[in-house]
Amino acid sequence: MKLLKTLISAALILCVLLSPAPAALAKDGDPRFDGKTWEEVVEDFNARLGIGERNAAYGYRNTVTGEEHFFNADQYMVSASMYKVPLNMIVAEKVYEGDISFDTLIGGLSYRQLQEGSIIHSDNDFARVLWMYVGSGVYRSYRRVIAPLMGEDADTVDPQFYVNNYFTPRQMIHCLNELYTNAERYPGVIECMKQAEPTEYFRRSENRYEIAHKYGFWEDATLHMNDCAIVYTDEPILIVCFTDGLHNAYQVLAEFCTLMCDYAQYELAHRKPAEGAAERALEGLSLPRLQTQAETPLPQPVPTPEPTEPPVEQSAAQEAAAVPPWIWIAAAAGLGLVFVLCALGRRKLRRKRLLAGLLSLLLAAGAGGIAWMSLSPAALNGADRLLPAMAVPSEEPEPPVPDPGEFVMSFFDALELRDYKKFYAMLDGYASLGLEQAQEDAVGSVFIEALKDSYSYRLVGESRIDGELAEQDVTLRSLDLNAAEQVLREEARRQLDRITEERSYPELCDENGDYKPEVAQEAVNAAVSELSARIADCCAERTLTLHLIYSDGWHVRGEDALVNAVTGVGSD
Repeated sequence: MKLLKTLISAALILCVLLSPAPAALAKDGDPRFDGKTWEEVVEDFNARLGIGERNAAYGYRNTVTGEEHFFNADQYMVSASMYKVPLNMIVAEKVYEGDISFDTLIGGLSYRQLQEGSIIHSDNDFARVLWMYVGSGVYRSYRRVIAPLMGEDADTVDPQFYVNNYFTPRQMIHCLNELYTNAERYPGVIECMKQAEPTEYFRRSENRYEIAHKYGFWEDATLHMNDCAIVYTDEPILIVCFTDGLHNAYQVLAEFCTLMCDYAQYELAHRKPAEGAAERALEGLSLPRLQTQAETPLPQPVPTPEPTEPPVEQSAAQEAAAVPPWIWIAAAAGLGLVFVLCALGRRKLRRKRLLAGLLSLLLAAGAGGIAWMSLSPAALNGADRLLPAMAVPSEEPEPPVPDPGEFVMSFFDALELRDYKKFYAMLDGYASLGLEQAQEDAVGSVFIEALKDSYSYRLVGESRIDGELAEQDVTLRSLDLNAAEQVLREEARRQLDRITEERSYPELCDENGDYKPEVAQEAVNAAVSELSARIADCCAERTLTLHLIYSDGWHVRGEDALVNAVTGVGSD
């Protein structure tokens, strides 16, 4: 018989070791639970083990979610020694309140001895000492005292509560929930339950999880075998099983415990995060933007207006002297002619006198012309029209050096080479676009580096120069951080879905059903790694018209379209 028990135990342990873990159940499913409610699971269990409607009663509660189920929830059953749990809770609470200590003698024994003896060893004599102490020697009084722990009002509870030693599954689950939730108020109770019967009842074959239980065994004309427990699955559960007249009661208790553990793990693995959890987990996800620093732009050149001459006001003398020019010339020529004729009329004509006359004629004509030009604006205008024909043509001024197109190429070359000092010196209106700043956010740093690596450009057409202003069309390719952020968010959501399929609920979510921060960060990190391989999908080409201004050399004006393209803002 001992050998047979050993073989059976080994087989059960092997089954446990080979049983699928929660993650595997989540992936592959379990026909015991797939598409079934708790009630349907229990119905299959009863049918398989031949359990009749009145032969058993069960209770189940998930301490994390509050999920609660019953079979024959309010059917009173003989509890046997399970009553020792609420009994000890009453006395242990007196220790918590300071009314007694574990060394206080009750019936000649310390409470520590009575607690351990009644729970670990299920000693009925020790338990009698305790209920006599609690009820002042009256059984009904003791039952009135424990009624609140069972979720009942002592004055309105069903009268059957006071008959013998009956409890219902609902009452026992309420008691266990109070014990688990407020364990500090009941010192020593759970610790003793963990030591009770380590290889029987609920603990007969379930070795995966720690179990704090209190069994009950009573046999008169009928066998009553029960157990109630706190089972420390990933989300601790409270279970109770009453049996009445079952020949296979040991098997029922052992398999019920394992079934409830598997059910709890299955539900946990298949539970989804709360609605909107993914959105809440990623709502703070945004890529950093570069911090620009503006400066005073260069003054714009002002076009020089066409010169205008004010009207010349003439004095009365000037107006009187404004004689038509031909009169002055004629008068001078006449005087010169008279002088020549007089000279010819002399008997003896001398060459020197002839030359002097001719010279006088020329001087008179010149003096008349000078007088005319000094007194007549019209004459001056006429002279101005003659000057261009006489002037020596001057050379066209050469345009500023360097050529605007070459300057633009040097400007973007500095950007590609990350020579930001040179780049900013060539940019008008901004002292910095933030490209040289270190990024504190690790995820953001990846994308800022990708932005810096993404620049490429080509000139479009020739530059256009207008004095100290110039224009140059350029096609610039760079990372669009807005598009990258959207793709990152979509990929992070996909990674969250993947992680959800692979992990159990407690690994994923907090008590509110929201993703834990570290899980969300893991999804974001995985998304960054995935996205970095196709970062080019988030780049955009923009054709820009750069406006340049000349002031001790060319400068590119820092207009919005250029700044947005360089900082990755895009067209938004």
